[in-house]
Amino acid sequence: MTPIKNVLLDFFEDEIREVKVVIEKTKEIPSDFCLTKDSRPILDLVNHIAQIPRIDVDIYSGKFASGEDTHKLEVELNQPTIDDALKVFDESCAYLRNYFAKMADEELQKKSLKPFYEPDSESRSWTHFLPKLVAHIALHKGILWSYLRVAKANVNMFTYYGLK
Repeated sequence: MTPIKNVLLDFFEDEIREVKVVIEKTKEIPSDFCLTKDSRPILDLVNHIAQIPRIDVDIYSGKFASGEDTHKLEVELNQPTIDDALKVFDESCAYLRNYFAKMADEELQKKSLKPFYEPDSESRSWTHFLPKLVAHIALHKGILWSYLRVAKANVNMFTYYGLK
């Protein structure tokens, strides 16, 4: 039987492969492009996506006591270019892989996690939060792809699913 960890990490790997293709396409448009007048520039969105694996692992594992602590790391990790943000994305994904490398399925299923923003919730397990982390990346991949479509970048549904 395939370990739960492998199934969850395979799901993560598929999503990051796809999002990386979409991020690469952002080089075709100005990094200050905004989807609407109230949205953030595309470079800010790419920086956010690049940080999700690292930041979310730290949030769910309880490393951060508050949103302010999270924001400090976000500011530290922000990059001035798409290429630099892609390096952070690779490092962030490696951080997640290393975090789970030696974790057994029993530990993944242990209900011991409670992020700072849910102080009154019941403890949950990584089998709950790891899919949420991947869904977080997928949500922002969709938004990023929408930026690209509106900007008339050379993208289509194949791009969204990670085909070049």
